Amino acid sequence: MRAASKAVERSSREHGGRMRAPRRFLERRVGFLSWGLDLRPVRMAIIGGVTCSVLRAVMQWLAPLPLKLIFDNVLSNHRLPALLAWLPAGRSSRLYIFCLAMVMIALLLGLTSYGTNALLAGAGQRVVYDLRCRLFRHIEAQSARFHQSRPIGDLLSRLGGDVQAMQSVVVNVLPVAVENTFTVAGMLVIMMFLDWQFSLLALALLPGLWWVVRHYLAAIKGAQRGARRNEGLATATAQQTLVALPVVQAFGTEDTEAGRYAELARQGLTANRRAVLLQSRFTPIVTALMTLSTAMVMFFGARRVVSGHLTAGDLLVFSAYFRGMYSPARQLAKLAGMVGRGNASAERVAEILAADERVPQRPGARRPDQVRGSIVFDGVSFAHPGTEATLERIDLVIAPGEQHALVGATGSGKSTMLRLVARFADPDAGAVVLDGTDLRDLDLEWLRRHVALVPQEMALLRPTVWENIAYGSPAASRSDAVAAARAVGVHEVLSALRDGYETEVGEGGTGLSGGQRQCVSMARAMVRDAPILLLDEPTTGLDAATESVVLAALERLCEGRTTLMVSHQLKAVRNADAITVLSNGRVVEQGTHGELLAAGKAYSRLHRFSGAIHDQRPTRRPRNIGRLRPL
Repeated sequence: MRAASKAVERSSREHGGRMRAPRRFLERRVGFLSWGLDLRPVRMAIIGGVTCSVLRAVMQWLAPLPLKLIFDNVLSNHRLPALLAWLPAGRSSRLYIFCLAMVMIALLLGLTSYGTNALLAGAGQRVVYDLRCRLFRHIEAQSARFHQSRPIGDLLSRLGGDVQAMQSVVVNVLPVAVENTFTVAGMLVIMMFLDWQFSLLALALLPGLWWVVRHYLAAIKGAQRGARRNEGLATATAQQTLVALPVVQAFGTEDTEAGRYAELARQGLTANRRAVLLQSRFTPIVTALMTLSTAMVMFFGARRVVSGHLTAGDLLVFSAYFRGMYSPARQLAKLAGMVGRGNASAERVAEILAADERVPQRPGARRPDQVRGSIVFDGVSFAHPGTEATLERIDLVIAPGEQHALVGATGSGKSTMLRLVARFADPDAGAVVLDGTDLRDLDLEWLRRHVALVPQEMALLRPTVWENIAYGSPAASRSDAVAAARAVGVHEVLSALRDGYETEVGEGGTGLSGGQRQCVSMARAMVRDAPILLLDEPTTGLDAATESVVLAALERLCEGRTTLMVSHQLKAVRNADAITVLSNGRVVEQGTHGELLAAGKAYSRLHRFSGAIHDQRPTRRPRNIGRLRPL
């Protein structure tokens, strides 16, 4: 749990400052207290649960005593303890009183047990819920580099299965652990008070039991750690396959993908089976040690009763307390798999919480009152992790309200420049400057609120079309969404859908065509009404009719906004105020459409090539068509 403890210590500093020494001590001693659970919102429930646990422990201490008194002072003629000398002398009266005491203790045991479980289990569910939400916010806040290096399916596995495993431990084990801590401590004191020599003999095998518990729990935890890792990889594989299912089916690779998934699931099954086998050995070993200890207690206890050093009632009390002390080990044997799974899951959650790859926010970040829209790339260089430089010493000035286009071959760094403007990443060298201020000196939330992005792959996140449009502005209503669609010129396209603006888009937008999704994306950018507009291949994959609608919408959307557009379709950028041509991460040309064509260099070659592809027509029958066999 060392990695988990470090992550939790960092998390604790974020959620309340320096941890106190007693809590640090407890976290080193009790596994689930080192899971980063914030207990402050449920402290009253925990206090109530612990109080019920203490009362239940007291009832556990008292439970064997009426039976001892019946054996010693009703069935035998031993004198009552001085504290009970006021009881009536008749055996029948004493029997009624002692039996009534047994019933009262049992009732109080039930009530305090209910209070302990209800309060502590409820508190456990709440703190794990808070952890789940905190983990989601943490994942959500990470940079693009973080998400590029981690499969979505694995993150979902940690957010779902791992947190659920932790919740099972907290809900099922926490109440048991708290109850048994107080119960065992009190029983040990009473046993020592009755006969300390016999107590030491009864506890002689306790060190061996402690070693067995520690050894097997560590082994079970290791097996569960491997199982959770493989389950996460299997989930990631399933998620990737299902997202790309049309491609998988089109190329007939269902068996290949099923084999990959089955192999990862098999590895997880092997690790889980190892954990089950370990637990299967653990339980009988614990039972055997406890049976041996019980036999020793009864053997030597009976001899002490015969010799007159103990009464039969004392032996009954010792036996009851002894079983009560070893009960936690028995319960732990039953819950060992759950505890091991919870600890392994806690490590996986802590690993994500410890990873802090968020775009940094500088202290005192500025939130200017207005945005003019001047954007400057000043000697910007950038490289993705483990790759060569994507951008090298980029110098570019975009005036307020200017429509600036970026063109170039695939991989030349165009989309990366858009991501730097939105601060999905920061440059490795140089600076991106907005209105004279380095983006790193601006408040990140403020910056993103003043930027609207129309991505190449449109992400739809809400059930209906109008809700996806309104996603661009939290305060936007349905009428605002329709007004934005009208303003950008896509109302006719969207209103013609099956249910108009109430059309459900389906998961990932599968219910809409590419052009319809792009229309939703531009209406979303319009409703956001941001002064800076970023367009990433807005016309890719559209048919001629839809493309003309989108191009007209783009003209309306770009009006009055500083616009940075990436496109391979050169007819989409010919009306831009300025065009920058990139090659291998460097600026090779800048100018207007007419100037760059007249220069006859890189842009002119791109334009001729684009035109040649556009104007291509089939001139003859394919050579192999005669070889096609009739079905």
